This record gives sequence, structure tokens and C-alpha cells, in this order.
Amino acid sequence: MILTRDGQVYTCGSNTHGQLGHGDTIDRATPKLIELFEGPTQVVQIAAGASYTFAVTDDGTVHSFGSCTNFCLGHGDQHDKLLPRAIQSFKRRNIHVVRVSAGDEHAVALDALGYVSLYCPVHIHIYIVNNCSPGISIKSESELYRFILGAEDIVEP
Repeated sequence: MILTRDGQVYTCGSNTHGQLGHGDTIDRATPKLIELFEGPTQVVQIAAGASYTFAVTDDGTVHSFGSCTNFCLGHGDQHDKLLPRAIQSFKRRNIHVVRVSAGDEHAVALDALGYVSLYCPVHIHIYIVNNCSPGISIKSESELYRFILGAEDIVEP
């Protein structure tokens, strides 16, 4: 995935579940522009999981596409999305997301007020308050538990 300074998103590579966001499942060897993001809002941040993708626009909207195993796209179903689609649960609650992170089996969103939303295979939805600035880096599941609980002595799950 490539995010340009002017908010354009290009993708290439494997596309088994539509994670490239072009409306199909054709693998691409060279970067192709995701045309759906051409419009009044600008993409300011992107994140890719194992087979799904997130894009955050400057108005705080999160778009997701690709594999929806374990409800990780945030649309309330397990149907793959071949094109970027706004996550309506954030929009309905007027949640302005500023950062997203994606991994093999989790997705995390940080909003402008410092709340974190976590989606993972066990269908947990957690909100916590923190004083971190955007750009925090959580490298493992144990670090995530420490971050959520504010603890230092957490046993690996």
C-alpha cells in the first residue's frame, strides 16, 4: 500500500479477498490507484492486516475492505468487501478516528478523544481512555494487554 502526500492510495500485490480495494480479486504486480477515494475528503492514514485494509480520511471516517473473517472490518457481517466501505458504527456515534492499526488477527482504532476500539477474533469491543498521542506502537498481544490494563506484570495469554 502506498499513501501519497496528497491523499491518494495505491495498492498492489495479492488480492484474494479484495484487500486491494479495486472491486475485484485480481492480483496486481504494479501499484494501481483506488479511485473510490477521489473526492472531497483526503486519506490521511492507512493500515493493512493479513488480508484486509483500513484507510482513515481527514473527516475521521474509517474505510475498510478485504477479508471480513471474525468481523474484523467493522461492518457487522463476515462478507468480504471488494471496495472501500465506511464503517458506519463510528459515523453513527460521531466518532472521529485519527489512527488505525491492523495485524493478522486484530484491528485497533484510536479516536480524537483518546478512546481505543479493539476488534479481534473473540469479538471483543473495548473502550479505554488514555493520554497517548497518535502513533503509539504496540508490537505484541502482551503489549496490547499491558497497554489496555496499564499493568507491567501481565502473564502472556
